Amino acid sequence: MPLELITEAEARTLLHPHLPALRGCFEGAWEDWQALEPVLVSKAPQYRTTSRANVMYDLVVARVTREFADTPGVTFNSNPGFLAMTFGGRLVVRFKKFRSKSLNVSQIMTLQQRRLARQELDLGLNATTVVAGYLLDTLGTRLKRLAIVCPLNGENVWEIELDGEASGLAELIPLPGPNSGAPKPGVHSRKPKTKPQAEKE
Repeated sequence: MPLELITEAEARTLLHPHLPALRGCFEGAWEDWQALEPVLVSKAPQYRTTSRANVMYDLVVARVTREFADTPGVTFNSNPGFLAMTFGGRLVVRFKKFRSKSLNVSQIMTLQQRRLARQELDLGLNATTVVAGYLLDTLGTRLKRLAIVCPLNGENVWEIELDGEASGLAELIPLPGPNSGAPKPGVHSRKPKTKPQAEKE
């Protein structure tokens, strides 16, 4: 288990040069998915959104591994059963779909997932594990939000928006404390184009 979670300042330093590329990987993967979706719809009109999430994961991972293959200080590890991309030996990034505007993810609470929730992923590093993910609009037709979050025991300690600024560089947004009464950043839905079968959370 890490001695302490990575600080917001250290996370910004490690990730800031790479945020536009990470954003581009998600946007490119979504374009890839949109090209594939008509074929899937023609074969399985009521495809499950879990199918879309699985394909999107593969598309994002393919783009990320190509984009960062020769980037100094970035390493990859698939031994945990998912792609873990490490920055500077201090920050482990995994890729997921967010299930709601709170930027939580769906997962079956296996022993490994419980360890991840407690920041106990053992890669032989004193590293914090974060989630880079995407949130879709209500019926899954547009990328609504892109972000990196630092989860701990079911809550996100901090968030980094990937789509918050026109320049493509993200802004670090500290979350309000549990008793502060301050609202979390809001998002707006857009009209859908297709309606896949609802995903079972």
